[in-house]
Amino acid sequence: MNGIAKGMLLVLVFLYIVSPVDLCPGPIDDLIVLMFGIAAQKMIGSET
Repeated sequence: MNGIAKGMLLVLVFLYIVSPVDLCPGPIDDLIVLMFGIAAQKMIGSET
C-alpha cells in the first residue's frame, strides 16, 4: 500500500504544480506544496 500512496501523492503534487489553476499566483504556493509532498513521502516511507 505504501507504493500506491507514494505514487498517488507524487502524481497529485506534480499535477498541482503544472496546472494553470493555483491557490495564489506565483511560485510560492507551488514550493509549499512541493515541501509538503516531500515531507509526506518521507512519513509514508518511514512507516515500514
